[in-house]
Amino acid sequence: MRINIINLDKDRWILSKFAKRLALNLRKLGHDVSISKKPKKNVDVNHYIIFLFQKDSKNSYCLNTTNTTMLTHVNDEIRFNKVRSVSKYMDAGIAFSKDHMNFIKSKSLGLKKIFFVLPPSDNDLKVKKINFGFFTNLYNDGRKSQKIFCNTIQRLPKELVKISIIGKGWNSYVLNLKQMGYEVQYQKYFLRWRYIKIMNQIDYLIYLGNDEGSMSFLDALQLGVKTIMIPQGFQKDLKKFITFKLKKDLSNFKSTLETIIKEKKKFIEINNKLTWSNYAKEHIKIWENLR
Repeated sequence: MRINIINLDKDRWILSKFAKRLALNLRKLGHDVSISKKPKKNVDVNHYIIFLFQKDSKNSYCLNTTNTTMLTHVNDEIRFNKVRSVSKYMDAGIAFSKDHMNFIKSKSLGLKKIFFVLPPSDNDLKVKKINFGFFTNLYNDGRKSQKIFCNTIQRLPKELVKISIIGKGWNSYVLNLKQMGYEVQYQKYFLRWRYIKIMNQIDYLIYLGNDEGSMSFLDALQLGVKTIMIPQGFQKDLKKFITFKLKKDLSNFKSTLETIIKEKKKFIEINNKLTWSNYAKEHIKIWENLR
């Protein structure tokens, strides 16, 4: 398909980026694409970015081609009137969302058809790992349930998990987790300033002890950090502030972490969909529908 993108962005900023990235990804899909300031007669599609600077003049358009325009921020009378004035030259408008598409339709601005394609992200950022904090010394009787913690953690995807540990007795557990490929931040000794710094970095404070309560829970309350622990001791008195309440036998600890991971995976899934490649593919579908 021969496609001409008419970039009317005067700021040379976000909308110019859309023109360039759309053109690049359309070319990757095998299409013949140009970016210009005016429509062309010898193409299949003339696509405008952005409608605000289109002219209300028949001579300014190539009506032998499929003509579409990007619709964004159509939210006041000035823009309503602008869409009305150019709609007679357009085969369709392409909005950024279903919500805005329906809003524009409700205004009856004269467009023959309106579609939408969700805007893509640049996908140059990695999903932030979930940082689980566990701050306690360990004891020979295993009262802190560190084995359950480590055995459960190592079933989680390492690309989504970071572990921050402070306390004596963790060396062998930390070594094992690191050898398995998990990112672990470990400090043997409690230094208040360093402990608070790390507490500020974690997403969830975990405490699996059943021995009245962890003082780190009180620090988490001060900072508003989410918590995963058993409502027992003073933690029971403050149980409404426990984000995920664990059973005393910790039988729901695994499912709790899986719930958190599942929620995080949603961000990966949507980022895999909101790509420039998919943005270009959706435009091709619209243009093929109009031809």
